[in-house]
Amino acid sequence: MVSSMSGGVESLMKVGDIVRQTDTIVKMKGRHPSRAFGVVIEINDVRFPPKMRDWEKFIGRGVTVLWASGKITENFAENSLEVVNESR
Repeated sequence: MVSSMSGGVESLMKVGDIVRQTDTIVKMKGRHPSRAFGVVIEINDVRFPPKMRDWEKFIGRGVTVLWASGKITENFAENSLEVVNESR
């Protein structure tokens, strides 16, 4: 589950949602996550081996994001993104 800014209700991320990166998974000393906005254009289930199921829960699904700059990032960790505006 990914938390949404709209009302603080947790919802499943979907194609068309507007997102931005957070530091939920990786925090880099002296660096802040990008505040750029992007649109989710694809979501893929990531399957880990049975011994790594905890990672699957921690990372979430693989998300392809089209950023405002025009760059596309594939397999972005779902749980490192914050939904800013949900698609309808």
